[in-house]
Parts: sequence; structure tokens; C-alpha cells
Amino acid sequence: MLYYQLDEGAAHPRQAYKYDAGIDLALKHDLTVPVGAHRVGDTGVRVAVPRGHVGMVFVRSSTGIKNHLVLSNGTGIVDSGYRGPVKLSLHNTGDTTQHIQAGDYIAQLVVVPIATNNIAEVRQLPHSERGTNGIGSSGK
Repeated sequence: MLYYQLDEGAAHPRQAYKYDAGIDLALKHDLTVPVGAHRVGDTGVRVAVPRGHVGMVFVRSSTGIKNHLVLSNGTGIVDSGYRGPVKLSLHNTGDTTQHIQAGDYIAQLVVVPIATNNIAEVRQLPHSERGTNGIGSSGK
């Protein structure tokens, strides 16, 4: 279960279809993003991501295709302990200024289970078949 609260003026998160992975999020205010610029928008939605899960925020595919807007950091992360509003740092990759109206659903939140991270420094990492072969090492 994903619990949420709304700031005044915020639109309710929605699931367009019953089995969709993403929960659509709208901006609670108008936002203008000039060509090549970054602007931060506020959804006014606060969530309680269950422990052992992470909320991953993406732009909706129509936002990227129609408005040429992407998240400045590619994917937003909402940790299970965060209780502030979900905000979106948007970057305009198109050739015209983009105007988003309050209430426009432009992003989606996907909640997925994660492995907890126990970290430890070691003198040597365990062997793997790939080793240190990096970008392009597979030849494909």
C-alpha cells in the first residue's frame, strides 16, 4: 500500500489503468521551462514509500515525446524515509519554451522492492568473469 498526502492545490496521484506500474503525478502550479533550461516543479504529493522499497520518478512518455521535457537527473529517487513533497527537476531538450499547467500529469512514480545495502570496505573484491572490462568490452 502506498500512502500519500496532498499539499493544498495538489492533484491526486492516479493510476490510468488498473495494472499500470506507474502512478501519475501532476504539478500543483504552472511552470515554464525555457529551451535548454532546468526548472523545478512541485507535485505537492507526499508519499510514504514502504520500507524495503524505493520510489522511482520518471517523466511520462508523452511528456518526453510531446514536450521534450526530461528529468534533469534522469530518474528521481524517493527513499522510504522521505516525507517531503515529490519535486521534479525538468530540463527542456526541445526548441520551444514549454508551458505546463497546474494539474497536468507529467511524471510517474514507480515503487519497486530493493535489496538493503550492507556495505563494507575490503582489500580485494571477489573474482568475477567480467572483471574490470568496462564500457564496450562485450564488443556489441
